[in-house]
Amino acid sequence: MDIKTTGLHPLRDGIWEIGLLLVDQDQVVTRQHWLLDPGMALPAGISRVSGVLAAELQGQPRFADIAEALAAALQGRVLVGHNLRFAHAFLRRAFARLGLRPRWRQLCTLQLAQSLSPQLADYGLDALCAARQIPRFIRQRALPDAEAVWQLLQQLQRAAPGAQVRAQLRKAAVPRYLNAERLRALPERPGVYYFHGENQALLYVGKSRNLRQRVQSHFQNDHSSRRALQMAQQVRDIRVRPTAGELGALLLEAAEVKRLLPLYNRQLRRQRELLTWALPATEAGIAPQLNGLEQLPAGMAHTGLFRSRRQAQSWLRQMARERQLCLQLLGLESGQGGCFAAQLGQCRGACCGREPRDEHDARLLEGCERLRLASWPWAGPVALVERDTRHDYCQWHVLDQWRHLATLDDPAQLETALQQPAQPFSLDAYHILLGHLRRHPDTEVVLL
Repeated sequence: MDIKTTGLHPLRDGIWEIGLLLVDQDQVVTRQHWLLDPGMALPAGISRVSGVLAAELQGQPRFADIAEALAAALQGRVLVGHNLRFAHAFLRRAFARLGLRPRWRQLCTLQLAQSLSPQLADYGLDALCAARQIPRFIRQRALPDAEAVWQLLQQLQRAAPGAQVRAQLRKAAVPRYLNAERLRALPERPGVYYFHGENQALLYVGKSRNLRQRVQSHFQNDHSSRRALQMAQQVRDIRVRPTAGELGALLLEAAEVKRLLPLYNRQLRRQRELLTWALPATEAGIAPQLNGLEQLPAGMAHTGLFRSRRQAQSWLRQMARERQLCLQLLGLESGQGGCFAAQLGQCRGACCGREPRDEHDARLLEGCERLRLASWPWAGPVALVERDTRHDYCQWHVLDQWRHLATLDDPAQLETALQQPAQPFSLDAYHILLGHLRRHPDTEVVLL
């Protein structure tokens, strides 16, 4: 089989051509070809290399019109393609949108060629056909490319032992640059994994309670998005660092992403300085001031942790609307006397004497309670002890004031860890630790 698409994104792009050869007993019994309306314009570059004009696709059937017939043709068969993960991603998404779930086994001629000839520089369909003298009269069209895949498969089968072909059938979810043995060798324990691409470029850092299961799930579900598909196709090596449990994996992942800045990690990127609303009490009343968390005067009351000034101001404006607070008194608008919101009834009038200032400030403090940092439960630094009894592994997570100082395999290193310079406050680590303590109130704690 071969498919042609309008782009690389299974969620946004569409299929515009399908070529299918049905083979029984090593004989082609049926050739099927569909030219489809993808529901979007055919990019000029694709039109140029394929020779198909966008106008030719107008009025053609949609994928939904041929889906049931195609699903019936594929059901229970072995689907063969070159770089099959790409076609698989689009087909799965297209069928799923229609509520169809045909099942097939997969055999990728690219992976089979790699296993037979690991020394080659190029495993593209054109390069392999040229090396094996398979004629290509028409390129970049689905049915001729499917014909080329069939010719290539026959040659590869003659060169490969039957056991090697059967092994390829079992490794359908393995990306092109890895092998099934590497995935089976991953440990079934908590930890952090690192995906590396060409020249050991770091692509992604992730964590899991079961490293083998989580890593394999990346490659089984890479059709879910263009980003997942792109990353899976680039992975050439996997490293893992086991931890004693989920807490250690979460803390290590957060720290490693900020330190290494992997290409495909977005949520835990290195953060700019966190901001917070300081709540100093002046003679007139409480006047919120936006401060960097690390520059906040000791003992100063404050609320919230924000990654940007815009986020902080947006939150305060929203609370002002909900609690009918005055934007002038909050320092979000300039002016004197009654504000415009007071005339509209959106402010209770503390700015013009209709409401006592202390009542206004009481509502302000009440709203701020939702975002106050939880108090550090201990008088000083502590170690949270995490044990993996199955693998006889123990780690001490050294913490102080919600800051993660170190994770130790040997408690003898505690003194060195406590003498390290103070770590910047990490919002990710704060949420990880707070969540863990709430879910596991029986966590073993050692006061230091």
